[in-house]
Amino acid sequence: MPGVAKPTATLEQKLERRARRAAAARGLDEAVTWSFLSDAEAAPFGGGAWTLANPISEDLKVMRPSLLPGLLAATGRNLKRGAQTVRLFEIGRRYLAEAERATLGVVLAGDRRPRGWREGKAASFDAYDAKAEALALLAASGAPVDNLQVMGEAGDAWHPGQSGTLRLGPKTVLASFGMLHPSVLKAFDLDGAVAAVEVYLDAIPPKRATGFSRPAYTPPALQAVRRDFAFLVPAALATDTLVRAVKGADKVAIVSARVFDVFTGQGVEDGHKSVAVEIVLQPTAKSFTDEEIKAIADKVVAAAAKQGASLRA
Repeated sequence: MPGVAKPTATLEQKLERRARRAAAARGLDEAVTWSFLSDAEAAPFGGGAWTLANPISEDLKVMRPSLLPGLLAATGRNLKRGAQTVRLFEIGRRYLAEAERATLGVVLAGDRRPRGWREGKAASFDAYDAKAEALALLAASGAPVDNLQVMGEAGDAWHPGQSGTLRLGPKTVLASFGMLHPSVLKAFDLDGAVAAVEVYLDAIPPKRATGFSRPAYTPPALQAVRRDFAFLVPAALATDTLVRAVKGADKVAIVSARVFDVFTGQGVEDGHKSVAVEIVLQPTAKSFTDEEIKAIADKVVAAAAKQGASLRA
């Protein structure tokens, strides 16, 4: 209609708005930090690719290669002023040699849960908290989280063994998450463990990033079937790899797979771990017969065997 304003927000702006609302809804506090850093602050994150010729200060002369330095500095200020818990996020740009990259950064520090008579000592944030934030924010941003792989190689700024990346395929990194390396915390004068997340908004596939409308909910007509499997697997095998193999054993019948128990110790041979996986089978036209369920179970065991896993007796 004449005189009615048309939407002017770009797809990138819509994505950032959605990510910002999701982060705030999860209890994160938004911070706005400088896009400029000192050389010392940029160094733990690979250093700055761009240096200003005429900076307003020596402490603000390098364009940030990551959002985390500014968030860590803000975290330190909050903790030194008595904050028991810090949950900060920021949406902004990373300035890399080839381009500016839209990014969402998160820092979690202090007590995840305060001490109490029922819970006991206060609990700190860990890598699983960071992973949960990364997955939730990616899902809210339209990323295909069910297809993501958990892999390592988060970078030198992250704690080895307590960090990882979420990837769409082997090369497309959508997020880095986990605990930050002690050397990074020392550089920012932070005590205790600090968890963090970087979601690379520009890496989310455009079709996914713009498809924010939800399809109508249509519950299945037939009841789902659940089956549990306990596998003996090499200790070095990532449980995510096993779950993906199990879920892919029958892409039509198996709608989900998840780990519900991991055990090492008595009864499990050295160098191995016991991993229990639950799968959910969803019939469509008719209920599964016993023979069909057994055939699917055989496929699951065979797929796990290719990853070096064997069914526990």
